[in-house]
Amino acid sequence: MALAFGLIGPPPATAQIGALAVIAAATAVVNLITLTIGALLGASIGLLNDINGSLQSLVNLWENIVYPVALINQAQLMVTQLVGQFRGLVTAIDNVNVRSATLPNPIALEAIMRNASIADFAQFDQVFRTTFQPLPPAANISPGDQQRVDMSDALAMDTLKAIKASDQVVQQTLQGAQMIEDQAAQAAPGSSAFLTGAGLAAAVENQAMMQKLLAVELREEAAILAHANAIRKRQADMAGQFRQDTTTLFK
Repeated sequence: MALAFGLIGPPPATAQIGALAVIAAATAVVNLITLTIGALLGASIGLLNDINGSLQSLVNLWENIVYPVALINQAQLMVTQLVGQFRGLVTAIDNVNVRSATLPNPIALEAIMRNASIADFAQFDQVFRTTFQPLPPAANISPGDQQRVDMSDALAMDTLKAIKASDQVVQQTLQGAQMIEDQAAQAAPGSSAFLTGAGLAAAVENQAMMQKLLAVELREEAAILAHANAIRKRQADMAGQFRQDTTTLFK
């Protein structure tokens, strides 16, 4: 009987008891990790959500208040429209052909006067003297008249050279203005101060050139006055010579 019961219901194996204990221990460890780290992980996720919300609020502040994207896009579109509307007109006005000379020498002089370059002053001097004739030799003109003619030619050439330099500055200023316009149409938020600074610098340079041209004009006016006074002095000399010759004649 005892042997039969032993065969029917054998005692539990020792290995089976050890496996159950390991599973129970592992389950306890997992539960401990879940309870401990899970709480920390949940707190971390909540903190990350708070940080993400703060960052999103900051992004909304910059995009809607500080640098509103819609208004920036609207301003860039307006700049593009203004550039497209006026750049062609400015270019057309700048390219208007006002040359009127018909003879070869005046045509050459007018072309070199209006080429907006300062690299050909020597050629300009030659063409100017070819058009307006060179200074007469001393045997064919009085010393005073020779000096006045020479000075008048020099002042005229000085003025025309200054205008050539001014035309070159104008071309460079227009190119700089177009570059600023192009950058303004695609400028990033915060870069407007740099574009404004570049525009102000170009405006100051342009004003300096205008002051230089004003000085040229004042010199030209002073030369005109000096030339007019020189003519009066020449007339006075001629009147004195006439009186002297008349007195000598009737002696």
